[in-house]
Amino acid sequence: MIDGRRQTARLQRPKENRTLSTKETRLEQRLKLLVSQGGGDLFGMADLNSAREFITAQGGESLNRFPRAISLGMRLSDAIVNQHDPNEKNEDSLYRHHVYRVVTPALDFLAQRIYGELQAEGYEAFPVPASLPYDTEKLRGVFSHKLAAHLSGLGWIGKSCLLITPEFGPRVRFVTVLTDAPLSPGIPLNRKCGRCQACIVACPTKAFSGTEFRPEDPVETRFNTRACFEYRRTHPCGTCVAECPVGQSKESR
Repeated sequence: MIDGRRQTARLQRPKENRTLSTKETRLEQRLKLLVSQGGGDLFGMADLNSAREFITAQGGESLNRFPRAISLGMRLSDAIVNQHDPNEKNEDSLYRHHVYRVVTPALDFLAQRIYGELQAEGYEAFPVPASLPYDTEKLRGVFSHKLAAHLSGLGWIGKSCLLITPEFGPRVRFVTVLTDAPLSPGIPLNRKCGRCQACIVACPTKAFSGTEFRPEDPVETRFNTRACFEYRRTHPCGTCVAECPVGQSKESR
């Protein structure tokens, strides 16, 4: 069982300097409680206005009616991440089962509960699927969960193009609920990977260039998405997740 004080700390993030009304404060408290009770480890809220052009290009004009996003994160099992073999077949992989058949559906269920709470309060909301559907031609979903998590202040985008959280590193899966609810957004973390090359050296497809994330750069400057996607069609590779030193236990290091 997760210690209550640690859980509370994880579900709280620095926020912009804006006074919440009593109604908004109570709504945030209820949402955080739902996340905690539903097995979530991270909770954040993002203002999407700074990324509006990117969001529209990826998901279409229909997403413009949602000025904010709620980002929910669920930690992966260290034991499963540490023992996974990126070269085994997908059908034999406990890692793939854990990520896509256990954690991902749990996140979708959690997002649905948050959606229901927002709808009951009279707000619009859109639970973005945690994984599918996925455009295999453009290699992207309808919305970037990493973008929402980053803007929420839950972590920074690393050289692996994964969202790196201070608590768990990249060993987290995310889901997003878009909304027009007047919630107070967090402050993005201004951190970088620095000299670390762990994911770059370990990647079996050498998909990473080693370039730090900059929002104005296309993903191709950092990551060969196609090479990674083709390899993962048959292999449950999570090497970049396992090798990142941020979030590793002392035993792992």
